[in-house]
Amino acid sequence: MAVAAMLALFACENDPFYYNDQARIRMVGPEVWTLGTDSLEFSFANYSSSITDTTFDVTVYVMGEASEMDRVAAFDIDAGLTTAESTMYNFPTAVTIPAGAYSANLPITISRDASLKDGAARLYVMVKENDDFKLGVNEENHLLVIYSDVLSKPSNWNDLEEFFGEYSLVKYQFIIDQLNLATFDTDVLTWAQMKNYQIVLAEALRVYNLEHPGDPLTDENGQQVTF
Repeated sequence: MAVAAMLALFACENDPFYYNDQARIRMVGPEVWTLGTDSLEFSFANYSSSITDTTFDVTVYVMGEASEMDRVAAFDIDAGLTTAESTMYNFPTAVTIPAGAYSANLPITISRDASLKDGAARLYVMVKENDDFKLGVNEENHLLVIYSDVLSKPSNWNDLEEFFGEYSLVKYQFIIDQLNLATFDTDVLTWAQMKNYQIVLAEALRVYNLEHPGDPLTDENGQQVTF
């Protein structure tokens, strides 16, 4: 056991993220969104309009040894690098790292504000130095979240036109809302699968128009949406 403990300590002290002078912390965003970067980009436009917010779990790591006592890691925004209004995000300004632990979760929630239709908002969350922790490495003492609600025409729409028809923003949003899908890789999806999507969408549109007599779904160009 003594040998194993010595080897573990040696490994920690040779870890580039280990500090033995004073406890520090670093922030690591969810790997699927932030692997190898200090920023995260997200578009609500790729999700159903029923989705009003989303939460990213950021991991806060201790850079040093665990403590016998609970410790608190503090966070704040950089007002100069943040353009999002305070109503458009939420995160705890402090999280507790329990005694004996090397990490804790920092949930960052962003909201789908109407202003995101006009462009992206930026939220710069950073580590705030306190009595328990100093700042860690520059690359991981912050996380920049860039988010919007702007739809853009898929680059492969020419391949989708056989099934979905002429592109419009309203049509594309309807597709996303009904199928909860924003991308359609025709190199992976079969013709039959795409045809099934078309049938589902045509039926959903029929129901929509029945529920809105005299006011069928019309796109931003004044054209009635069809599939």
